[in-house]
Amino acid sequence: MNEPTVVTTQARGRLTLGALATASQYIVHSEADGVLVLEPATVLSVTEKKLLENSALMAAIKGSREHPEKMVKRDRSGSPRA
Repeated sequence: MNEPTVVTTQARGRLTLGALATASQYIVHSEADGVLVLEPATVLSVTEKKLLENSALMAAIKGSREHPEKMVKRDRSGSPRA
């Protein structure tokens, strides 16, 4: 663990983490004793969340990754090109 670092809030309550930041987004919550806990976060769209929660789809993707030789090649030579 790194040595503790003092950071000071700006007049509007903003806090600059500078080099301490390991992510670009955080979830923050306040403990009863006033301790602020910052947790690195990733934001997903509702569509991404639904896809990740689809266990059948995730199993199919996992299977394709584990056995790429079983993937069906598609002839796209007649497809319109953009």
